[in-house]
Amino acid sequence: MLTLTTEIFSQVSAEAEQLAAAHWDEVEAALHGAQRYRLDHERYASLERLGMLHISAARGLPEADQGAASATSSAPLAGYAAFTLVACPHCPQTLLAALDGLYLAPWARGGLFALRLLRHAEAALAVRGVSLVQYSSPASRPCHALYRRLGARPTETIWHKTLPPAPAMAAGTIEEDS
Repeated sequence: MLTLTTEIFSQVSAEAEQLAAAHWDEVEAALHGAQRYRLDHERYASLERLGMLHISAARGLPEADQGAASATSSAPLAGYAAFTLVACPHCPQTLLAALDGLYLAPWARGGLFALRLLRHAEAALAVRGVSLVQYSSPASRPCHALYRRLGARPTETIWHKTLPPAPAMAAGTIEEDS
């Protein structure tokens, strides 16, 4: 059985390392090349200190292992929905939560659990004053049906371009094309 909780980064950071690496290997590596993934603990801790991070966690064990866990033990992390929070630059009175990462261990998928996890996150975000949630997913793993079930609607298309390193220039100068 899986349970949903709101947790702080320091509660999930050690366990999240393995799940984030699996998320990278399964979804992101094809988009970003052969680089090895490393969870940036300091960046997430910094976002949390600034009040700019929300984590909804899924905890539990595969059904086959549930009998092995003691009733007092803390269930392991099985997934997460992490959001960054920022004042919307177009509507400053709006606090925006952007989905940073959504992942469930393979055994925890199926049914409507991802939907339940995101609904849990939305409720917790609303308590924090968030009034707009921005969902995204890699083009290779579209989540349109999931987001529509949440009541979200498509509003923009996002394109990424990797820029080459900038050539060395004198400090304080920016070269522009005429």
